[in-house]
Amino acid sequence: MSARTLVLSRRSTVRQGRGCCVSGTRNTHSNSNSQDGDGHSLPHTHSHTHTQIPRVRDPPPMSDPPSVSSVPESDAASRLSISRARQYCTSLLQSSFMSPNLITPFTPSPSRDAHIAIYSLAAALKHASHPPLTSSANISMSSGSSAASARLRLQFWRQMIQDIFAGKTPPAEPVAILLADVIRTHPYTRGFFMRMVDARMARVGDPPVANILALADYGEAAYSSMLYLLGESMPSPRAIAAEHVCSHIGRAMGVVETLSDFPTMIERRGRVLLPIDVMVRHAVREEDVLRRVDVQDVHIRQKLADAVFEVATHANDQLITARTMLEDVVNQQGGRKNIDDAMFAPVLSAVPIRVWLEKLEKVDFDLFSPKLKIKSWSLPWKMYWAYRSRKI
Repeated sequence: MSARTLVLSRRSTVRQGRGCCVSGTRNTHSNSNSQDGDGHSLPHTHSHTHTQIPRVRDPPPMSDPPSVSSVPESDAASRLSISRARQYCTSLLQSSFMSPNLITPFTPSPSRDAHIAIYSLAAALKHASHPPLTSSANISMSSGSSAASARLRLQFWRQMIQDIFAGKTPPAEPVAILLADVIRTHPYTRGFFMRMVDARMARVGDPPVANILALADYGEAAYSSMLYLLGESMPSPRAIAAEHVCSHIGRAMGVVETLSDFPTMIERRGRVLLPIDVMVRHAVREEDVLRRVDVQDVHIRQKLADAVFEVATHANDQLITARTMLEDVVNQQGGRKNIDDAMFAPVLSAVPIRVWLEKLEKVDFDLFSPKLKIKSWSLPWKMYWAYRSRKI
């Protein structure tokens, strides 16, 4: 039996004589408010179970945008129709570890294009912030040019979003075309799109992560903002009731993304992006991981697994907090029967994250286990059960 246990419920876990409480109770931390490009306030979250929070594995290889210059609308429509853009974006999401394609059928019909476009934008931004290296050799020599390329790509997406909100014709790029069609037919908060871009821009060059809270804050900006936009796309204004739930789900998504990308970051980019304070606590040295991971050093793997366990526990804690807050929403709405699809669809994103953490626990928190790359055959059923039961 594994010495590490990640309890996915409101129970405490004691590991190796040390108490590791995985519960719905969170320590409060505060962040200052920021403003979007329109001057709207975008409050950050306070991670506390009983606080109502206001809103505030890799995708398949993507080709470079066919064009970065705007073209006449008639030409853009002839080169790449909305239907073809939707088909491209749908295929783009097939390999995402977040499995947004499994959430689409449970999304209200008027919001499905928005669901596909917003998730595709998140995938495009992730790809843009980490251009693939051709080989693991000469990583240090290519890192500078890679960072410059990433900034240019992200600047393309930033300008594209600004142009769409300004009423300009988007470039002939599939995600841009579908996103422009979505934004023109429904009001959205531009600041949330900008936060998604800014979050990726801040990670260009793979800077070290100071602590777990910094990693969760990245998830708040990159993924909670995405979930807020999904909520805005819903046909019912009641979707806003679950936004504080989306905040914690997004924070968990940011942590899990870092863990799931860990082997790729080591093998292709020579980076160990676990929080520095966690690595220090568990005596994990970056040079040891980079130098000796290929020879299956047991001692290093054990220390690394301890560090991964602590990070994964934080992601799990965020999910438990989200689950507790969802129960509060259910009570406020008068029962699960009153939670409609528009309110529940954005929080379904928690299910693939929970399933991935369960898989990580089964391999004893070994991020290099090949079993983590195998898709869960039961995930579609678990998505359906969550949808029917209104539980995550």
